[in-house]
Amino acid sequence: MITVKRHVRPDEIRQSAKHKLFVEGKNNNSIDSIVLSNLLKSIIRIETMGASYHIRSVAKALYKSHPDYYFLIDRDHYDEGFVNKCWNNFPDPATHNLLVWFRREIENYFLIPEYLLQSKWITASEDQIRQYILEGFSKRLYLDTANQVIIHIRETLKENWIKLFDKAADFGTKDAALSKLSQVTEFSLQKKKVLKLLKQDKIRSLFIEHLDKMTGGKEKLEYGYGQWLELLKGKEVLQSVINACFKVKDAKGNFLQGDDKIEEVVKELAKKTLDKQPEDFKRLHQLISDRIRPN
Repeated sequence: MITVKRHVRPDEIRQSAKHKLFVEGKNNNSIDSIVLSNLLKSIIRIETMGASYHIRSVAKALYKSHPDYYFLIDRDHYDEGFVNKCWNNFPDPATHNLLVWFRREIENYFLIPEYLLQSKWITASEDQIRQYILEGFSKRLYLDTANQVIIHIRETLKENWIKLFDKAADFGTKDAALSKLSQVTEFSLQKKKVLKLLKQDKIRSLFIEHLDKMTGGKEKLEYGYGQWLELLKGKEVLQSVINACFKVKDAKGNFLQGDDKIEEVVKELAKKTLDKQPEDFKRLHQLISDRIRPN
C-alpha cells in the first residue's frame, strides 16, 4: 500500500536530495530514465551515465567517496549468482552500490503480458499479445544464443588469471627479469585453457547449454519453459509489440508513432500504483525507500 507522508521536515528533504540513482542511457529521454523517474518519483533523483560497462566502473570507483550514489544496469552477461549478490547485499560498503536487473534489459519487464494488458492504449487481446511476444523472441532465439556463447568466451578470457610480480629485489637485472618471466607457469596453463575453450566441440557444447537454458529443453519457445522471456534481448521485441498492439494518442488526439509511442506506453505503465508493478520494480522501490528513508 502506498501512503502519502505529510509535513515533511526540511532535514528529510535534504537527506533525500543527496541520493542519486545512475542508470543507462545517453540522456533523460532514454527508456531507463523515463521508467525509473516515474516509478521512483519524489524518492530519488535519476541520472543517466552512458553504457553499462562505464556505469559499473564508476560504481567501483565511487562507492567509498559517494555512498549515497547508486547504480543500476541491464543484466547483459551477468550470471544469476552475481545478480542475487548485488540485490541481497545492497548497498554493499565493501564493494559497490550496484544493482543489476534480473531480466536482460529493462524492456523485458514491459514484455510481461499481464503487465502490458493494464495499459489503456492496448488494442489486442491477451492471446494476441502473448503470440506477438512469442513470435518476436522466437526470431531472436538463435542470434541471441550464439551471442551469449561469444560473451561467455570473452568474459572467461578476461578473468584475472595471473598475478603481477611485487618484489623489486628479484628484478635487479635484465636477465633476472627474463628468468622470472620464463618461470611463470600460468602462461602455459592459460594457453591450454584458451585452446580448449575455442575447440569446435566446446563451442557447440556451450551453444546447446545456453539454448537449453532459453527453451527449457523444448524444440521451440513456449510459455512456462526456459528463461527466454527474461534473458533474450527485449528492446526490438517491445518495439514490434507496441507498434502492432497499441494505438496511442497525444493530448491533441494525434496518433503517436515510433519512439514517442513506446515512451508513452512505458511511462503510463510505470506511473501505475506499486501493487500493479512487476516484482522487481516493487523490490527496487522498497530498497531505495529503505535506504533513503530508514525507519
